[in-house]
Amino acid sequence: MAARPLLYSMPISHYCVCADRSLALKDVDFETEYVPYHDKRELIEATGQDYVPTLLWDGKPVMWYDIAEFLEKARPKPSLYPKGQRGLALTLENWGHQVLEERVWRYIVTKIPPVLRDEQERWVFEEMQTRARGPWHVLESRREEFREDMDKHLTLVESMLDGRDWLLGEPSLGDCGVYGGLSPLLTAGEKVPKGFPQVARWVERTQSLGR
Repeated sequence: MAARPLLYSMPISHYCVCADRSLALKDVDFETEYVPYHDKRELIEATGQDYVPTLLWDGKPVMWYDIAEFLEKARPKPSLYPKGQRGLALTLENWGHQVLEERVWRYIVTKIPPVLRDEQERWVFEEMQTRARGPWHVLESRREEFREDMDKHLTLVESMLDGRDWLLGEPSLGDCGVYGGLSPLLTAGEKVPKGFPQVARWVERTQSLGR
């Protein structure tokens, strides 16, 4: 009997969350292995590389950039691209990763350390984010500015959901990617801001995929 698929994942990673929801959409029974922000040794030993998410399927690693297409071939139904909307689903997924996530991340980054698992991981995270983004206290002082920018983009998601439960009418890779982009807010323990009721209900539906 083949082992259950194993997803090497980091909960603060939008790509990992997208992969997790894609597996759930496909109704795949899988396990998750936590990868610490600062320690990739187990991941490297198991997969030969240090990127997450990585899916171990029948003992063979599937890299993060191949997961969606791999799942579509391994489990064609339900499709990540319903009603032939592959291009739209991929575009929405890309927007979630490349546009929405950055707006959410800037707002929430200083609130991430408490959700990490130990002091060393928290220290490395803050050090790396400070090097990339500037002093911690400056990031904290600009949170209101970042929140306003995040809300502008959440307004777009609210509009996309007008009159529908899912971005493309049915659950798709687009939902997984946009949810992934939003997910750091939820991982940090915050809720969808007031004023976005359709987004809040969509978040609950996306979290329930596969249950």
